Amino acid sequence: MNYKHIAIVLKKELKDIFRDKRTWLAGVLIPVMVFPLMFYLMGMGRSKMENNLKQDIPIAIEAQGEESQLISYIKNAEGLKVMKVEDAYESLKAGEIKTIIHLEEGFEEKIKGQIPANVKLIYDEVSSESTMATATVQNVIMGYTEGVRLGRLAELGIDPQKLQPTIINREAYVPEGEESKGGGEALMLLTFLLPFLLMLYPVIGGMPAAIDLGAGEKERLSLEPLLSTGADRLSILVGKYLTILLASVIGVITSLAGLVVSAKMNPDMMPMELSISPISILILVGVSMLIAMMLSGVMLAISVFAKSYKEAGTYLSPITIVLMVPAYLTMFMDLRTISTNLFFIPILNAVLLMKEVLVDIINPVHIAITFSMSFALVVASLLFTKYMFNKESVIFRS
Repeated sequence: MNYKHIAIVLKKELKDIFRDKRTWLAGVLIPVMVFPLMFYLMGMGRSKMENNLKQDIPIAIEAQGEESQLISYIKNAEGLKVMKVEDAYESLKAGEIKTIIHLEEGFEEKIKGQIPANVKLIYDEVSSESTMATATVQNVIMGYTEGVRLGRLAELGIDPQKLQPTIINREAYVPEGEESKGGGEALMLLTFLLPFLLMLYPVIGGMPAAIDLGAGEKERLSLEPLLSTGADRLSILVGKYLTILLASVIGVITSLAGLVVSAKMNPDMMPMELSISPISILILVGVSMLIAMMLSGVMLAISVFAKSYKEAGTYLSPITIVLMVPAYLTMFMDLRTISTNLFFIPILNAVLLMKEVLVDIINPVHIAITFSMSFALVVASLLFTKYMFNKESVIFRS
């Protein structure tokens, strides 16, 4: 292996891939733009829905001609507007009203007789606004119910507080000297999203380069002239591998940059209150680099094996699905009670370790196992790539 030849090949391959618009599109532009655009559009949709629900919610009441205190209470309630419509169900389907309140026959008589009376809230399951509006209507009716309950207790001379034996408050435990992890929802979102990105974007960033440097060279018939130069095959292989690795790392960096931009643009949709310690950041970087190194080797080997650009794309596309599986499998795992045996499973151990360090769980055994397994996979992927690159029947497949 000649380091000078490696540098020459690396320089040549970097020039080639960065001249290609597909590299900039897949490795830089899409990762930077996708999250800001996605969260911006989600924020617009959420804002529109919230603004619609801030206005009086149009509803209809079915009471079979009866009048009741509940109907009067609803008509005077803030945020609700009782509409007179010919066909309530057609109006609900058309989006003209959000909820139908159906009172059973003899509703007021049952209330006066202190018999539980049924109220049915009918909503459009297809409409998200209808679903959310129904929750608001339910809260209004619960307010009426609570008022009736308190009135009955007052008639009986009973203090309502005597029927409230406990008051429940939820509070997260934060050990002395440590900081809060930033809240349940933000914590759950980031411990899923960050490992997911660090697993997926090495492939998204490196795949176009890998396909081009293997199968692409075969299609362009430029691989044979490169092999006929004075550079040995190992030097050529290392140069190509480092190019793909660099493209993978750029993909990860740009995706994380897009995530940070999203958080700045729309903090309600993308909370970033989670505080990460320096040692956790170091472990995250180390694990993500090992993943990128391993995937770069695998992608190059598959690309060299493929006959054409199209065939390489077909072989490499399922990798993204395979990497998504461990991210989703660990979504609801309890980080405090994870079995050490799971850290012997490749890829899954990397996701679990990233989740642990994001909440400052530093387990030396888990770190040692994950790094050892990941490093072994990196070596295996490189040996496999070398084997494929040295095999004439693979290089000259046509």
